Amino acid sequence: MTTAADLARQADAVLLDFDGPVCRVFAGLSASVVAARLKELLTREGVQLPQDVEALDDPLKVLRRTADFAPELVDTVETALMANEVEAATCAEITPGVREFLEACAEAGKPVAIVSNNSEPAIETFLALADLGEWVTAVSGRPIGEPNQMKPDPGSTLRACKALGVEPARAVLIGDSDFDMQAAHNAGTRSIAYATEPAKAERLTQAGADAVTSSMAELAAHPQ
Repeated sequence: MTTAADLARQADAVLLDFDGPVCRVFAGLSASVVAARLKELLTREGVQLPQDVEALDDPLKVLRRTADFAPELVDTVETALMANEVEAATCAEITPGVREFLEACAEAGKPVAIVSNNSEPAIETFLALADLGEWVTAVSGRPIGEPNQMKPDPGSTLRACKALGVEPARAVLIGDSDFDMQAAHNAGTRSIAYATEPAKAERLTQAGADAVTSSMAELAAHPQ
């Protein structure tokens, strides 16, 4: 059985989801608060929110659904979400072990890209504040104004591979969501599920993960 350590060692390049493997983006400014802000914005614009949207506490899902019921407001919601993400990035919590993992990848000569449904300004803000930027070669964030192109669409993953100069089959994507596993499959990359709970590990395995890890520190010992 191929382990997460095996996949990390075999890959020529590493693709990291942002929220989860790198940090908890909404640790200081909660996702539910940001989602509420976006829903309030839509309401102020005169939109009657669908019942399922009223119940959402994930701002990315609010953005994704806005394209369905109020496409003329996608740019407005996108701008607001990006500002909130940047704010959240200033108080995000770094994931234990990711610094050591990035250092180990650098020592092994493996380039790293961030592949995320979060916005690039938010990602770059956190990388700068956490002093991680030197170990990240490329950032492939959410396609602005095109929520339908977020993961599981393979576009951001393929852009990251191109930026790193690696064939998708020679890269591994480490993520913590079903969309990450599906995006990896759609792009033709291998995938490692980052899951700290058994139930999540099982769910991501069912979503197509090639291997599972519960610790970025665990992977830091095996990037060569």
